[in-house]
Amino acid sequence: MIIRNKKIVTLITLVTGIAILLFWGNILFKMVSLPFTGKTAEATVTGYKISANGARKVQHATSVAKPLSGRSPFFEFTDAGKAISTYSNAPQLFVLFNYELGEKITVAYPENEPQKAVIINWKELPGIIFMLLFGLLMLAVSYSDKLKKSNQ
Repeated sequence: MIIRNKKIVTLITLVTGIAILLFWGNILFKMVSLPFTGKTAEATVTGYKISANGARKVQHATSVAKPLSGRSPFFEFTDAGKAISTYSNAPQLFVLFNYELGEKITVAYPENEPQKAVIINWKELPGIIFMLLFGLLMLAVSYSDKLKKSNQ
């Protein structure tokens, strides 16, 4: 395949790589910093997120169509006597890393924003690391296109 405008392709891969690194790096930063700068609480897994037509909660960890895929958990905890229900934004890649219904997990959140809670658990890391590596790959592709141009 012949690419006619390599500058645009290079720019798109560069911007995409940076955006991926910033988005998923921000989630990783929150996982590391919020236990120290915000509040922590014990939460309970109440369901799993499916993204068809917005985020909805279901009670089954896997689907018939994708039996080996992971599902992001919905969880519930209390803050100042109010029940907060939200879900994890981290991608769950494999069924091996799924959470069980009723499982107790630790969450951390900013002082006055409990709806922005993140799960503090190793099960969140494989998906985040995969996405960060994908962002780095996009940067490497855009940089390699730049090197090819300078060598020609």
